[in-house]
Amino acid sequence: MTNINFMKPVVDIEATGNNIKSLRIKNGFSVHEIQNIFGFEYPQAVYSWEQGRNIPSIDNLMVLSRLFDVSVENIIVCQMVEVEVSCSLNKAEKLCSRDCDGCKKKLIA
Repeated sequence: MTNINFMKPVVDIEATGNNIKSLRIKNGFSVHEIQNIFGFEYPQAVYSWEQGRNIPSIDNLMVLSRLFDVSVENIIVCQMVEVEVSCSLNKAEKLCSRDCDGCKKKLIA
């Protein structure tokens, strides 16, 4: 079994929060307007996003993308990190950029 390295995106929660705040302000929304749009009882959830303590759920990110007229990918800030995994025939061959015999056999089959 061979180990392979690949680049994996990891969400930068603090930078994403800053991005949400910037997009909110740019689009003319107050925190309380966002709170009301989502039906939150209190604005703490929005502040928590903007301060990088939490990240919106996927469905909330989709709503934000429509409000801000950007893709979800333009809201989320990712950093790429290198990860090492075992190149097992039934697990990691799609990530493998090497030309090892095991992956070749699996891909041919």
